[in-house]
Amino acid sequence: MTDTTTAPTDADAVAEDAATEADAGRHQSPRGKFEIFRAPDLRKPPTAQVMANVDMSGAADGFDYSGLLEDNDEDEVRDAIGDMVRAIAPGTVTTPLFGQGGKDGMSLVHVWFGPDFPLFRHSHPRYGDCLYYVVAGEVVLGSQRLGPGDGFFVPNEMPYKYKAGPEGVEVLEFRAGGGVKGGPGMKLDERTVDGIRKLAELATAQHEVWADAEAAPSGALFDPQA
Repeated sequence: MTDTTTAPTDADAVAEDAATEADAGRHQSPRGKFEIFRAPDLRKPPTAQVMANVDMSGAADGFDYSGLLEDNDEDEVRDAIGDMVRAIAPGTVTTPLFGQGGKDGMSLVHVWFGPDFPLFRHSHPRYGDCLYYVVAGEVVLGSQRLGPGDGFFVPNEMPYKYKAGPEGVEVLEFRAGGGVKGGPGMKLDERTVDGIRKLAELATAQHEVWADAEAAPSGALFDPQA
């Protein structure tokens, strides 16, 4: 069978651009107009050495930890959160790819977690439902192991946690607004302070592994050694 397709000429491209611009001017959803976004450089996580010198006294301010205050002293809770954030920071990095803002605005972020990264139980009431897509590596979600092309959907306000597989994992996180107005952006749903401290210990034990992570798994967008 003969291939009758041809590459677009400059004139074809100009005409298509004009048609797209005209169509975009006539169509707009509540979320916004037609928009192209470009891939940014993916961020790098901080090293454990850098984090060792960071003042973590305000780290807990980024969390709603009210669920832990009934049975624990607030200073103890804040201290445990600070230790956890210091411990996990070298093993993860988030790069925003697209964001519209507004009540129903869509967003897309890329997240890398190092090998065996232990994510804490949490929810994001302010930001609405979330859809995860595994790009490379593996997510361990209880007894479920999710690889490239797999994913999962999290209804708004549902607490969840998972850990990365032995090669780490990269995920794309899609949101479409619809969160709770005035709700916390990050709600800590870990049940005990001891659980938070145990998570910090597990993360700290991975620091050398994260620092020496080999080239990313096949199909990955992020290479920790690049």
